[in-house]
Amino acid sequence: MDLENMNFIRMLPSFMQTDDADIGLASAVDRISEEIYSKIILFTTWDKIDYLRSDELDMLAEELHISWYDKTAAIDVRRNIIKESDLVHAKLGTNWAAKQVISRYFGEGEIVEWYTYGGEPGHFKVQTLNQNILKEKYEQFISVLDKVKRKSAQIDAIELIMNGLLEVGTYLAATDSELMTTYVRR
Repeated sequence: MDLENMNFIRMLPSFMQTDDADIGLASAVDRISEEIYSKIILFTTWDKIDYLRSDELDMLAEELHISWYDKTAAIDVRRNIIKESDLVHAKLGTNWAAKQVISRYFGEGEIVEWYTYGGEPGHFKVQTLNQNILKEKYEQFISVLDKVKRKSAQIDAIELIMNGLLEVGTYLAATDSELMTTYVRR
C-alpha cells in the first residue's frame, strides 16, 4: 500500500463507487491521508538530520521557519541549529534563546543584563571569548542576535574576555635599544 498516493475511491466496493456521498467521503479521506503522510515524512527527516546534505538542511530550515539559520555556517552548526529550533522557537525573545544561538554560532558567550553593570533598563552586554565576533563576524553576529533577542532589548556592547596574557603594546626602550613587550595579566 502506497500511503503517498492513496485512492480510496478505487477501494470502495463497486456498488458504492456510483454514490456521490461515498465518492465525496473517499475524496476527503484521500486529502486527509496525504496531509498525515507529509507529517509522517517529517518525523523520518528528524531521525536523519545528521545524514542530510547541505542543501537538504537549508530546505528543512526554511520549512521550519528558522529565521536565525545561516546557510554559510559550518554544516555541524547548521545541524545543531535545526535540532534545537523547536526549543529556541518556544523561548524566542529570552536570554536563554539568545545565549543558545550565540553559543552555537560563535562559541562561548554570556548575556549580562543592564542591572548587573549599571546600564539602562532593557539594555544588555554580550561577553565572549571569541575574538572573531569583533573582527570578520561582527555583522553576522548582530544579525543573528537581532533575530533571537527580545525586540525591545538594546545591546550596549560586546565585551571580549581574555584568558592568560594579553599583549597591549610593543615599544623600544630608550636605554639599551632592546625590544620590550608589555603584558597585562587578566
